[in-house]
Amino acid sequence: MKENIDMWAYTRMIVLFALSTALYAVFLWIFAQLPALQIVPGFTSVRPANAFPIVTSLLFGPASSWGAAFGNLIGYDIMGGYLTIGSIGGFIGNFFFGLLPYYTYHKFFKEEPHCKTLTSLAKFEVTVFLASSACGMIIATWLELTGILPFAYFSVVVTFNNAIAGWILGPILMALFYDRVEKLGLRWTDIMPGFKFIAEERGFRVTVGYILLWIGFVVGNFLTMGVAFGVTDAPFKETLTGYFINPIAATSLIFIIIGLVGLVFMELGRTRVE
Repeated sequence: MKENIDMWAYTRMIVLFALSTALYAVFLWIFAQLPALQIVPGFTSVRPANAFPIVTSLLFGPASSWGAAFGNLIGYDIMGGYLTIGSIGGFIGNFFFGLLPYYTYHKFFKEEPHCKTLTSLAKFEVTVFLASSACGMIIATWLELTGILPFAYFSVVVTFNNAIAGWILGPILMALFYDRVEKLGLRWTDIMPGFKFIAEERGFRVTVGYILLWIGFVVGNFLTMGVAFGVTDAPFKETLTGYFINPIAATSLIFIIIGLVGLVFMELGRTRVE
């Protein structure tokens, strides 16, 4: 994931970061002004703008990791008047929301994310759900740890709020912008040498990493929801309660670590263009 640091050496990547941030921030702020769209007042609302980080991530890569994080902080938390200690979790969760689409897609899938074919569309929608679940899980874990809001309710809301916007609006935005961005040479791999836009081959470590991401950020998210709703007990509950006050947060943290290990595996399997 070194590209998330290296990108600051490229002027065009900084411009794309500013564009990603502005798009997300402006549309978040607009919809935050509509009381009828509030789901959890002061924390989240119906957010059609959530489609932008998926699209900008697949096109602009690491510029969107930072763009999603700062776009949410500026457009929703600061301009929307919702800046709290919970915004820390929002910053981290939205960073992953912008990171995972490009990071997993360009390592695991061999078809461009133009959404012009059913297979490309299916890969896009799967990517939306992975990123949405990770974002919801990370933010909800922070809110659970700080005692601001319960994990179960907030994770369900954020996961599906993100996913629905991405599923419906994402392919439309991709159809509008993909070819234009490609012709202008503004895809992130056109600007940053040494990376492939899509996978030419899929190594063992990449496959293991991708599976671990799904176990950590999707299976783990829904299992933690089950623990929070009382549907199932926390794994290793007796051990967890000996070290953690909150078995819900502990369960979530264990699976987040699994997801992070998945990222490490994918990084180790990265194929660079020499």
